[in-house]
Amino acid sequence: MEKAGILLVDKPSGITSHDLVMKIRRKLNTQKVGHTGTLDPLASGVMMLTVGKATKILPYIVEHDKEYVAELKLGIRTDTSDITGTVVEEREICPVSEEAIRKALLEMTGPQKQIPPMYSAKKINGRKLYELAREDIEIERDPVDINIYELELLDFNGRDEIRFRIRCSSGTYVRTVCEDLSRKLNNAGTMKSLIRTAIDRYTLKDCYELENIDDSVTFISTYEILSGYPYVEIEELKPIYDGKKIQIDCDEDLIFIVNSGKIIAAYERITDNGIYASKRGLW
Repeated sequence: MEKAGILLVDKPSGITSHDLVMKIRRKLNTQKVGHTGTLDPLASGVMMLTVGKATKILPYIVEHDKEYVAELKLGIRTDTSDITGTVVEEREICPVSEEAIRKALLEMTGPQKQIPPMYSAKKINGRKLYELAREDIEIERDPVDINIYELELLDFNGRDEIRFRIRCSSGTYVRTVCEDLSRKLNNAGTMKSLIRTAIDRYTLKDCYELENIDDSVTFISTYEILSGYPYVEIEELKPIYDGKKIQIDCDEDLIFIVNSGKIIAAYERITDNGIYASKRGLW
């Protein structure tokens, strides 16, 4: 039987997201494995992998909200904004209190603009920013819209280490959040560790450990993963398979055609009177 569906894996620290995908390909003996967003080698935690024909739904799940637990170290700043980089600034720590940290975290929540760091996988003009950074090339980056829904202080050692939880929109760079928090506290700072604890409603307890992955793993269906979108059940599927336009009494811009618990296709509204056109077949 074809291996297909969504696989949740707890990525260990010390390997790249690409390394993880390659390991899963070997373990499952299939080349069709993709991921919905990278985690730095330093980071660990939830990664959502698409396997087999489920790779077709990648465009519709990369925007899921994320949750992380991060640790910030005060007193130093690095070129990569995390502890793996070269120290570019080191200064005496300005004393802070738990009250000041909580106040700063509260002020940092909500919709905002964020400039992607140079050491990131974001592409500009076809090149990843970290590739340019390694060549000592820094280019101007446009700020992007993000939303930080929650910031919670989890622990403070009283001097130089702060651990916090963040729930945020896709595309938020937690390394940059760490530096921003440091500045609000009148300090230099860099991210010491990062764990992705959740993607959408899926958490670490839903994940397989890398060493436990084999042919017996259970995949999550595309039907479950996409259930946050509007579904339209259709019995006569020939027009859908033929990619024809259909008329539906619906005002959603994007819908998914389903049948008997299976995702068939993505359709998008093209007129105000309910005409929808095929965007992508997903069978």
